[in-house]
Amino acid sequence: MNALLIIFWGVVLLSVVVFVHEGGHYLAARAFGVRVSEFMIGLPGPSVGFVRGGTRFGLTAIPLGGYARIAGMETTPEDPLLADALAYVYRHGQTTVADLAFGMGIDEDHAESLIYMLSSWASITTPKGRFADDVYLAPEREGFAKGEPRAVPDPRALLDSERAGTYHGLPYWKRLVCLFAGPFANLVLAVILAVILLSAHGVYQASTTLGNVVEGSPAAEAGLQAGDTVLSIDGTETPTWDTLSAAIAQHAVGDTVSIRYERDGEVGEVDCALYDNSGHPALGIYAGMELVHLGVGESLRESGGYIVQVVKAVGNLFNPATAKQTLDNSTSVIGIAYETKAAADQGLLSLLSIAIAISASLGIMNLIPIPPLDGGKILIETIQKVVRRDLPERVNTYLSLAGVAFVMVLFVYLTFQDIGRYVLGG
Repeated sequence: MNALLIIFWGVVLLSVVVFVHEGGHYLAARAFGVRVSEFMIGLPGPSVGFVRGGTRFGLTAIPLGGYARIAGMETTPEDPLLADALAYVYRHGQTTVADLAFGMGIDEDHAESLIYMLSSWASITTPKGRFADDVYLAPEREGFAKGEPRAVPDPRALLDSERAGTYHGLPYWKRLVCLFAGPFANLVLAVILAVILLSAHGVYQASTTLGNVVEGSPAAEAGLQAGDTVLSIDGTETPTWDTLSAAIAQHAVGDTVSIRYERDGEVGEVDCALYDNSGHPALGIYAGMELVHLGVGESLRESGGYIVQVVKAVGNLFNPATAKQTLDNSTSVIGIAYETKAAADQGLLSLLSIAIAISASLGIMNLIPIPPLDGGKILIETIQKVVRRDLPERVNTYLSLAGVAFVMVLFVYLTFQDIGRYVLGG
């Protein structure tokens, strides 16, 4: 039962953050008029769902993560015969790979590549199977039913209109928006959850109301007790624990300071000598903890600071001096599942905290400039913009293979680390 709960919570959290990520891509694509043929929760495979606005929404048989199938995101160069192939399907209403090959006088491999590209553009309806005798249909467009033949007076104009509804047909800056929208959605989710956590629920912070006084310390000998609230040190007001620590740090070991405090509504004052605590002046006091509800503005600043920390942590992955430590502190899907289950057992606060961490990490990790991550695609788009031409298919393939290899090595390393840490070790 425990194993099932671990899997359940891991699937739920990952599906939510990936759904939000893909939702960012989907919304940006649709805002620019790009067709999205599918928006699914789960890995590609058998699914159930419904069609709305030309997009099939649903749930797949393996509900882990999700994906949005955006028209024209493939890096394959556009085939010169693509316009003729599209016109053939429209004029006949439907075709098979064999019929297209015969009708255009090309071999079936070439015909299949044309069908694949038109399918990726969502310009024809793709059947569920992938066999030579599958029938491919002209889409439901401009009053024509799916699979209904229609006249095509200008194949090139038809292809241009179809390209306009694809990612491939967008200008450079809109492509970048589509790519960045996924990570951005994850960061927005992390910020929203952090604001809810910090503002609505609150966060525990160190307080100047003492939680403990070390026995035998100068503070204890001076009569300070747990529950006393330190108001000032040597005339310097101490409204927060940080200001209290800073006031102590201004002095040297052996100095005597005047401490003004409040106990049971009455204000008192004592003198206390500072002792050496590992090379630092100290009184022998520990902060108490209080639940503080932050304002929205302060919550936004705190969540922004946390995202900066995530950026630095991801950057440390590529620093030889810190890479090993960063990997040791990272986790795989296995670790995420275990940690999410543990957080769920502790309550909503802990569950929100880990959701913030996972969503922010997914957003930042996806911006690493390595294909097939979004950051890698942004890098390729930028290179192509600079050189003013598409990269050769072979170069794209090599870059993608190198990126996949890097991601797989990282995945395997973290997975085996988590097996030892969570499965075998606990």
